Amino acid sequence: MEEPSTPDIAAAFAHYEPYGVVPDGWMDQLRRVRERCPVVHSDACGGFWLVSRHDDVATILRTPAVFSSADGITIPHNPSAPVMPPIDLDPPLQTEFRQLLNPYFTTQAVRPYVPVIATLARRLIDQFAAQGECELTSAFARPLPALVLGRFILGVEDLDALMELQSQVLAISGQNTSEEAAGAWRFLREYVTAIAAAARNRPADGGLVSALVHGHVAGRPVTEQEQIGTLMIIVLGGLGTTADAISTIVVRLTDDPALEARLRDPARMDRDLNELFRHESPVQWVGRTVTMPVELSGVPLAPGDRVMAHIGSANQDNAVFEDGGTLDFSRGQTRNLSFGLGPHYCIGAPLGKLMIRVAFAELLDRITRLQRDKSLPLRRRDGLSRPFHELRIIFEAR
Repeated sequence: MEEPSTPDIAAAFAHYEPYGVVPDGWMDQLRRVRERCPVVHSDACGGFWLVSRHDDVATILRTPAVFSSADGITIPHNPSAPVMPPIDLDPPLQTEFRQLLNPYFTTQAVRPYVPVIATLARRLIDQFAAQGECELTSAFARPLPALVLGRFILGVEDLDALMELQSQVLAISGQNTSEEAAGAWRFLREYVTAIAAAARNRPADGGLVSALVHGHVAGRPVTEQEQIGTLMIIVLGGLGTTADAISTIVVRLTDDPALEARLRDPARMDRDLNELFRHESPVQWVGRTVTMPVELSGVPLAPGDRVMAHIGSANQDNAVFEDGGTLDFSRGQTRNLSFGLGPHYCIGAPLGKLMIRVAFAELLDRITRLQRDKSLPLRRRDGLSRPFHELRIIFEAR
């Protein structure tokens, strides 16, 4: 069969359902785009440019004055979605929101959470460890971030309510303009509106929600809509990407049994996780809007153009990472874009990494010889990340 042209490949990846179009070999397709036409236009979703090389993606991420987030970061953007600070803002207002939120997500701030996260993880594992099998996304990967976010950020500990919230986030992370997603957006808005309203009626208590509803930016109080939008993006980020990263790493464990021993070694954990994130980034791409004439890889872009900065592709660019499509736990990570770059570097990265470290420490302490149920094909939803529909594994208790 004749190989598709570069524009055809790019169009497949530029559509909002890229991984449904190319379920296997998707990174090989992107490699061909990087090599042949690294900035290529698609007419899908109103038209935008797919940007696939590392240096171009890095330029987009670190230059908000030229590549703005103010028109939303999804492609297509849902016009009914609220503005969600700080991710949908540019400096200087974006910087003020970051300064308001940063103290709750630093490495020092989240380190004391370790014992509680470990306890929450063990309670989940207790429910399936003796069975020798489970559907991992619903049994562990999704409940753990929900419980952690509920406990430390939202002040909610009802697992059923948190899992319903998690299911709504999953709908939004896929086709965010679908009817299902419209209902999920309404659910999420109502959920965080109630949390913000309750916090406004209490004295300041030192928590994140309290700081947000009683806080100030640009010399004025944070508006109610800004409070709601900020809580929405915290929920979306906190419940989505961490769960997806846990599931993706488990798939890698089932493909490469030797990785199990590596992840049991605390001395290797940080470097190994960074390489796993590089190889398959928790967030695959983000959208931006061009604000002034600019060139990327010799391609002129005009104000108003939409660009898809493909982080997943950038992180496998052979020009930056030798043999970038291969896991190499000895490589340096100084140019890894998994958690972004510049002003919009992921604010929740310290908490997300901590959760994943603790999750695997507890999981691999209780089970071993993880295998995937190969009778069930791996199916992934579309969107900025690549969440699994389900992930059934079998294992031995330790």
